[in-house]
Amino acid sequence: MTKQITRRAFGRIAATTGLAALAAPFLVRRAHAQSGELNVWAYDGFVTDDFRDAFEDNTGIKVNIRLMTDQGEMFNLMKAEQGDYSADIVSCAGHRFYQFVDADLLSPIDPAKLANWDKVEEEYATASWVSRSGSVWGVPLVVVSSGLLYNTEVIKERPDSWAIMFDENYAKQTAYQIQDFFPMVMGYLGHDGSAVSYGDDVAAAQKAVDEARDFLIEHKHLVRRYYDAATEVQQMMVTGDIALAQAGSGPSSQLIIDGFSAGYTIPKEGGQAYAYGLNVVNGAKNMDNAYIFLNALLGDPENGASIVRSTGLSSTIKGTEALLTPQEREALSLTSEERSRLSWVNVETAAFIFGLIDKAAEEIRAA
Repeated sequence: MTKQITRRAFGRIAATTGLAALAAPFLVRRAHAQSGELNVWAYDGFVTDDFRDAFEDNTGIKVNIRLMTDQGEMFNLMKAEQGDYSADIVSCAGHRFYQFVDADLLSPIDPAKLANWDKVEEEYATASWVSRSGSVWGVPLVVVSSGLLYNTEVIKERPDSWAIMFDENYAKQTAYQIQDFFPMVMGYLGHDGSAVSYGDDVAAAQKAVDEARDFLIEHKHLVRRYYDAATEVQQMMVTGDIALAQAGSGPSSQLIIDGFSAGYTIPKEGGQAYAYGLNVVNGAKNMDNAYIFLNALLGDPENGASIVRSTGLSSTIKGTEALLTPQEREALSLTSEERSRLSWVNVETAAFIFGLIDKAAEEIRAA
């Protein structure tokens, strides 16, 4: 259960973070002049009930939440509204938000209007996906990563390299999703798994992909299964069919929280990540309310801890980790060193790389 954010606690947070003005009558009246409401389209758990209740009590702004499950659906809904948007804040994935920017659906974020912008972890606040054409387009909220999941009863010490996935001692005890694992293998072999450096150089990218493909074929005998769904890797870990896997942070954290002997890490050669943030809609009807809401959300690490517990994903808000239990920290947070190893998924960069990897995956399966 998440810790409730009381009115007194919210007032203390406001006073210590420059948010005391949120409760000032003139600001509340100005918010009501906009409509007294805020319309947010977000994924389940991104705005917890405790935070929303405290925010509404202390600002007089009613927050209407529409739960979303798919980025494509949200994009199509906004396009259909043809500029008369019913949302003030939406939640875009970091590797997809540029589509919303290009379609003129979002308004650039003005960090100067967010006194608590500095409460976002530095590597997330300055991540490549946050900015485009010199503007900031979202407030990072949660991070999804892909790293190394391992059975702590079999592997006693935390692995520091992807090399363990190719260790003969663990033959038939490994699993991975080929396309997701591919960038990590490229990095392990000394290539650019993020594809940033390839630009338009298809030949250079093809060479790197071919080398990774041949390496995975050479070590194919070590793999227990190429999996597709997250539930598959969870089941194989629980039944003892595997001891090591490339896996997402979500299913990995769920195993740890449920008490399974598992660990999750980002090896030194790197992992991949993308973030979900909250974005202000272009021409939002309740623009001032949107900034008040975002500033309050960033203002207390307890909000980050609540979001972590409700989503099973890592928070971008500084101080969150200190509020988690040891088990929660193991499951739901990454160290600063691990975070520094992440490459951000960017579908604009060398977009052709995905086609090359898909073709290589078919060749690996067929080999």
